[in-house]
Amino acid sequence: MASFTKKISFNKEKGVDFTTALRRRVNEYFEEKKISPRANVSMKLKSFFYVGLTAFLYTLLITNVFGSIGNFFLYGFLGLSIAIGTMNIAHDALHGSYAKGSLSNRVIGLIMDVCGPSSFYWKQEHTIDHHTFTNIAEHDSDLKGPIQLRLCPNTPYHSYHRFQHLYAPFLYMLNLIHWMYSSDIKRIYNIIRNRHEPSRKPSKTEAASIFFFKSLHAFLFIALPIMILPMAWWQVCLGYGIYLCLAGLTVTVIFQLAHIVENVAFPLPSEEGKIEESFLQHQLMTTSNFAPNSKLVKFLFGGLNFQVEHHLFPHICHIHLSEIAPIVKATAEEYGLPYYENATFFGAIRSHFRTLKRFGHPSNACSQEKVRA
Repeated sequence: MASFTKKISFNKEKGVDFTTALRRRVNEYFEEKKISPRANVSMKLKSFFYVGLTAFLYTLLITNVFGSIGNFFLYGFLGLSIAIGTMNIAHDALHGSYAKGSLSNRVIGLIMDVCGPSSFYWKQEHTIDHHTFTNIAEHDSDLKGPIQLRLCPNTPYHSYHRFQHLYAPFLYMLNLIHWMYSSDIKRIYNIIRNRHEPSRKPSKTEAASIFFFKSLHAFLFIALPIMILPMAWWQVCLGYGIYLCLAGLTVTVIFQLAHIVENVAFPLPSEEGKIEESFLQHQLMTTSNFAPNSKLVKFLFGGLNFQVEHHLFPHICHIHLSEIAPIVKATAEEYGLPYYENATFFGAIRSHFRTLKRFGHPSNACSQEKVRA
């Protein structure tokens, strides 16, 4: 297997005509429509809807309208609402695609912090690592799941991986818990001990923000309910656990459907750390859309079903991705490049679990070459 100690670079000389044509055509779309690539009125109304829905559900919870049993369901609905709202609003903002100003995007991105995870580290691992090194083992942070999961054919194989397509959903449910109460806590400890990598060390303002929002989240979803609801502390913690599990499952599955499915590639760099394709070609090879014709999927999951367009143009608000998708698809076909998509949401889910099963088969235990899943 190629060494991963060197910096990864893409082939800038390859696919220049495609890159130029695609960017020109997408820019022309916005110029001809005389619209901004950022959030429009529809996106803002959508944002108010999700924020309002979450606030409404939280109000029902904290006022004990439906009693203790009902509160367990409300915690679950909150998990779904917050996961969906975060994908729709904070995800765009943290890519700088919601508002024009960086400060506005940063403030909007704090919605994620209120919901639990640190948006600062999300930007490091998702916006930078994942979007730059998509599906490259040991560089794409989204491939660094628990050892019980093998999400890439270029990572170590263990015999228990043969069952991963069966137990993966349970680990997906724990993903947000691990993120918030293992990874983020370790990072907070490193802040205190000043042990951060220089490139990932938060500023004093960011560090203060991390501490503040972690405390605010714990107060809103654990401490305050314990204080005012007629529920035992363990019942509140159980409800909170339901919230974390449903939110974690929702977010994890949606992102897996774009990259851990059939057809997409998992390239290995050369010994010098070079990828054969250009950056945009690499994004096309490693990303897949799903349910492109479903308005419901688009509304629920923040346009993340158009991951191809999102990876090619992360600075464009997701509300526009379905409109530029025909341009991207036609241009890719014109230049003989792949454009992957699963026609339906459930078709993408089946493809994902078939891929997990394939990666868990012993015949895929010693992959050393560039592999297409």
